[in-house]
Amino acid sequence: MTDLSTERVLADLELTRGLTIQMLAIGTLGMLVGWTVFSGLYQLTTGNAVTFQFAPESIGWLATPVNILVLVFLGTAILVPHEWLHGLAIRYYGGEPRYGVGVAHFILPYAYATTDHEFTRNQFIVVLLTPLVVMTLVGIPLMILLDWGWLAIPLTLNAAGAVADIWMTLMLVSYPAHIRIVDHESGVRILGRDSDKPRSLSITSLVWDGLAGAAVALFAVGILLALAGPILLSALGVESITIGTPGTLTYLFAFVNTAEEISISLGPGVLSVGGLLGLLYAFARSYRRSKQVPIDVA
Repeated sequence: MTDLSTERVLADLELTRGLTIQMLAIGTLGMLVGWTVFSGLYQLTTGNAVTFQFAPESIGWLATPVNILVLVFLGTAILVPHEWLHGLAIRYYGGEPRYGVGVAHFILPYAYATTDHEFTRNQFIVVLLTPLVVMTLVGIPLMILLDWGWLAIPLTLNAAGAVADIWMTLMLVSYPAHIRIVDHESGVRILGRDSDKPRSLSITSLVWDGLAGAAVALFAVGILLALAGPILLSALGVESITIGTPGTLTYLFAFVNTAEEISISLGPGVLSVGGLLGLLYAFARSYRRSKQVPIDVA
């Protein structure tokens, strides 16, 4: 436990307007990647595509608003188990969770589970990652075994909402294990010894690294598939191949080389691959940056 007589604030993260916009941007990138992963996994294992058609077509024009309402419900309902799992982890470590909802700077609706309890570094990492790990490990088997394709929607939103939790985890592992974390409704505060170096927690670099990495990866993957792909496939004697399901975000690439037709097409899956590589690049850069020796601003 940290000696209170030599305690100092090492970092303080507040949900400002700028941070809210950045969280929305990186969450959107995470949503694109998550949807491709979960819907693609469902298609691969069941042979069926995930659709947003919940209401029977027999009800006519009412089907559209009903489908929209179901989507809104699924997107909202996922917050309940997500925050409950945060709270369950908080309670496991001796805290008393408080739950609430809000709209950050009239931009981003959010829900939270917080407490007055102070956590060690490793305890808070468990609190951060519990919803992502538990809901993914439980949701994927249910989606596949019960043929519940609609579960791809809440699983995607849960993963997109966990992008910031993953980033925070990467930041925390660069700190000594003795630090303590104080959570509150609009951010977190990291406390440590007077000998520890203070640091600035900023998600701005993550956002820019993610967007820049995604753009470069998108261009590189597109060029690779459009130019190198046909050459390699022709050399291997492949006449036709389709990667992904046409008409969905999982559709990546199609190639035909026969006497009757020669064609190449790229699908929206290229965006998903670019987004995934962009996120991985941003996480790697953030972790490497956090491991650098900080400047003592005291």
